[in-house]
Amino acid sequence: MKKSLCCISLQLQEKGFKANTMTKTRFLTLERKNALSTISQRTLNNVHVAVNTFAFCVSKGWNYRISSDLFPLATLPEANLSFDVLPDKDRIYAEFKRGAEIIKKNNLRCSTHPDQFVVPASATKSVVEKSIIELKNHANIMDLFGLPQSYDAPMNIHMNCYKGNTKDIAKRFIDVYNDFPTNVKSRLVLENEDKPNSWKVEELYDLIYSHTGIPITYDNLHFRCNSGKLSAKDAVKLSMSTWDKYRPLFHFSDNDLTNKNPRAHGDYVRSIPEEYVDMDGVDFEFEFKAKDYAIERFEKDFKL
Repeated sequence: MKKSLCCISLQLQEKGFKANTMTKTRFLTLERKNALSTISQRTLNNVHVAVNTFAFCVSKGWNYRISSDLFPLATLPEANLSFDVLPDKDRIYAEFKRGAEIIKKNNLRCSTHPDQFVVPASATKSVVEKSIIELKNHANIMDLFGLPQSYDAPMNIHMNCYKGNTKDIAKRFIDVYNDFPTNVKSRLVLENEDKPNSWKVEELYDLIYSHTGIPITYDNLHFRCNSGKLSAKDAVKLSMSTWDKYRPLFHFSDNDLTNKNPRAHGDYVRSIPEEYVDMDGVDFEFEFKAKDYAIERFEKDFKL
């Protein structure tokens, strides 16, 4: 079982390696020069933190999900940002190069998971336009880290679109997908969702994968909340079949027993889902709130 850390190492945070954000309001209240200086310093810090997290994951034998917040406000139209306008661009590009070297030398598998407001299948034009910009930004960052333009470096999203006929939604998604640049199209994968009446494994397979070849990321907690007609083992088998020659990357989490919402993620692993027992040939992103501490406890408790 190859394990992936999702975005944040709590242990590195305790040592001072912590990412910075910036609000739209704060950025727009500053003079342009000061705004660029501030966002540049925070972006440099964030890429530096990511690169150090790469090294941390390598030391643990883990893979890594890159945070979506490396470049704050990168896609905000009013900010009009790119790496090239930042005062620290040379140092930022040097950090990307250092990260790319770590990835290549250690064969570190990395992924991303753009936020849920990224909805290419939306019926609202502005949402689609923003989604395209966001996905291009994620793909650009993956390119700067030298990651392959393939499902070895997946960009995972939800369909996150429920109103209306599913065939119509699927058509909207495919129409947008067909126009994506290669660095997005070659990496994009979809996961089964957790809300009732949202996208199940069989729907993704029949309406999306069968027409595009987009792999399905199986999520065990989402399946528990929104199973559909398949058994968990059959859903896993079907999802695995969509990855072809690539090693599947699935999600592993459990619910928080202190939260009334069954979809809320817990801190640590309580048990291995039945469909994941004795599974081989799959990588797992650990979506537990205790982050690296959860993976370490899992390795100790389950000897995996």
